[in-house]
Amino acid sequence: MTAADDYIGEVWRAMGGMDHSVRKDIVRELKGHIKESTAANGGNVTAALTALGSPTDVGRHYREVYGYGRRYRLIFTIVAVLLAIPSVPVLIVGTENLFPFTLSILFLIGAAVWILWVSAAAGSRAGLIAGVAALVARLGAFAVAAIVQAGGVVSVSGLGFFVAASALLVLLGWIPGTARKAWSGPRPEL
Repeated sequence: MTAADDYIGEVWRAMGGMDHSVRKDIVRELKGHIKESTAANGGNVTAALTALGSPTDVGRHYREVYGYGRRYRLIFTIVAVLLAIPSVPVLIVGTENLFPFTLSILFLIGAAVWILWVSAAAGSRAGLIAGVAALVARLGAFAVAAIVQAGGVVSVSGLGFFVAASALLVLLGWIPGTARKAWSGPRPEL
């Protein structure tokens, strides 16, 4: 393998999670750019690759620009839903002891951390989708629990906390990606 092939392979790996077709287009464009840059540097491939920068940084930059692919966004959303559903029992007061409530709080914290990570890593759009999915899952699970557990007692303050915590998940999905985008300085385009 040539140095250019190694470089492109590293860029490919750094773009992990992106749609395959987008990655292929980027690699095709990058190969053309390397070829032109090599010719402009008198055939010096090393100088051309050095001018591009770290292949890991280049790949991550492309992933930041184009985002994660649909499959990954779907996985992010499914995990948010799976963490949000068990977080609902904390809002229903009955004859239960502290353990189920503590466990549900841990799931709520886990869902919040997951949504924050998704937003920071994959952008505010993916974070918002995960946050809204978690909100809908919590509302649905609460509705099912209210129907199935007719003897449960729901207070106005408990319902208010439930709505506020659910809305917070959506907000947590939006803020980090938006802040990261706003706080990042201008970057040279590849």
